[in-house]
Amino acid sequence: MSELTGLTPEEHRRLLTDYVGADGTIEDIGESHLSLFRPGGNTLLVEFDEMHAIRSREGGLPWGAGLARKRGYATLTIAARGATWFRDSQLHDHFDGLTDDGLFDDYDTVIFAGGGMAAYGAAAFSVAAPGAVVFLAQPYATLDRDVTPWEDRFRTARRLSFGPRYGNAAQMIDAAARVYVVTDPTRPLDAMHASLFQGRHVTRLPAPHAGPDIWGQLQSLGILDRLVAGAEGRLSRLRFAQLWRARHSDPVWLNRVLRKLDGMDRPWLTAVWAGAMLRREDSPMARRRLNAALSALADQGRDAPAGLRPQPVERAERMLLAGE
Repeated sequence: MSELTGLTPEEHRRLLTDYVGADGTIEDIGESHLSLFRPGGNTLLVEFDEMHAIRSREGGLPWGAGLARKRGYATLTIAARGATWFRDSQLHDHFDGLTDDGLFDDYDTVIFAGGGMAAYGAAAFSVAAPGAVVFLAQPYATLDRDVTPWEDRFRTARRLSFGPRYGNAAQMIDAAARVYVVTDPTRPLDAMHASLFQGRHVTRLPAPHAGPDIWGQLQSLGILDRLVAGAEGRLSRLRFAQLWRARHSDPVWLNRVLRKLDGMDRPWLTAVWAGAMLRREDSPMARRRLNAALSALADQGRDAPAGLRPQPVERAERMLLAGE
């Protein structure tokens, strides 16, 4: 957590003004959104974010600041003040103006990126820059009840209008050059949203058991920047899988899966998973789950995994996904 959470809004704005520099711009778009433009090279990164997340982040800057400096990107940051879902007529007008002014035409490559609610924004507004690259983690297509009647979350946001302008994000990607969709197939509602993003230009990147915040998971693993930068060229499913393997050494991800197993009543598989974790490092949580699983197996008269030889995490995960 950043110490900048103690800054006043005015102090944070001055910090952001310094970040964009003398040639950049900082602009309020109504009361609900802020636009930050920082000039750079031949690639423009259009990042969607939330103000509270920016303030809590180390340095108090948008998530793409470090990537942009390393790669020489120009950045356009659209930050929401709250759960706006980027549904605001003034923001729509703002993007209309950017298109009319030819901002996106000034760059060889334009990348739209975001996660969760911000992924909705990135996909929806990507239509303003035909030929753009779009990188989405856990995207939502729309909260329009006629399109997603099965979506029972985000009840407050249901009151917002998700059309007609920049409305159904799954349709707004039609003019993009390439679209990358990272989703957790074990979360049914998220997977249903992701399935609405279709086309030959869409590459699906499965991230099993990534949880309710895939964007944050990719950041914590230290692979988000490499994924977004990879999307500038061509990000293959193989390359994503190679980077996503970092989860096998992440205690947060390992413990998340272990907690999921708690609710599945699968003591044999729990023993395999906990053993795989202990193979990596001593974990009090894994050891407790292993002992409990072994006791449950004994009570059921079942054999424990042979010799309890710890399995590699990779093999244990394959067994989990296969439902063994």
